[in-house]
Amino acid sequence: MSMTEIELISLKKYVSQIDLGTEEAYDILFEAFTQRFPMSMMWFPIKKESCVFRSRNNIFNKDFYQYSDLSYPPSKDIKKYSRANKPNQQVFYASDNYATNLTELLPFWSQNISTGKSFSVTTGIWGLSKSIIVSVIPDVSNERMIPFIEKISELKHNSIIQNYWSYINSFFRTQGFYEQNVYKFTSAFCNALIHNIKQSGNLVDGVLYTSVQDPSGWNIAISPEAFDSIFFLKDVVKHFIQMEGFKNGKPVYNNFRGDVIPHKLDRSLKKIIW
Repeated sequence: MSMTEIELISLKKYVSQIDLGTEEAYDILFEAFTQRFPMSMMWFPIKKESCVFRSRNNIFNKDFYQYSDLSYPPSKDIKKYSRANKPNQQVFYASDNYATNLTELLPFWSQNISTGKSFSVTTGIWGLSKSIIVSVIPDVSNERMIPFIEKISELKHNSIIQNYWSYINSFFRTQGFYEQNVYKFTSAFCNALIHNIKQSGNLVDGVLYTSVQDPSGWNIAISPEAFDSIFFLKDVVKHFIQMEGFKNGKPVYNNFRGDVIPHKLDRSLKKIIW
């Protein structure tokens, strides 16, 4: 990407004038990222046999029995914007680390849990049958992202690129549970990023970005097509978490309350047997 300091200033000013509370905000931002302003693009492989983690709260302690229950939801159930998707857009979300994924989701679960109560969570551990390519939203302060970006010289020596990604990451580091409208920015950026890479003659399977709740970890948002053809369920973990209260306005948990619940996987039927 070739971006001048004036273009970066213009981008910031343009975005600051958009009301993220309006319905048209997503479309305005998508158009800005695909047509008005240059976008930095970089993509890297996640190697075959890597693992990622996706957790779900067992509401009313109801078990998940299908592999698909731990993958991505039907499009009809996707009513809101999220980190990398707009309504009705299917995306498989996961984290690079078990604890990161739990930490990422706990604020969303806390609204229905009172202090002292425990609830169960099921985590799918997903493997890759072959390498995938992801576009990376680089965060130089994220230690587990460094292996992807450490050889990109412009992130070390180009102050405009550094400032550009610092600005973009200010949105990706904002917790959407508390500021839902930030997802219109991040989802527009992710979809524009994938669109622009495709326009350049390349293809990626999704986007990798920093975790809000665990600044040393990262999350991925993967297209359903890539997920269906490449990912496989290696194992699941179900255990209980206890809500212990709040600190600085955020929920505090005991993440490993009680034993892990035993299970079996029926790989031929893609079912989980508890």
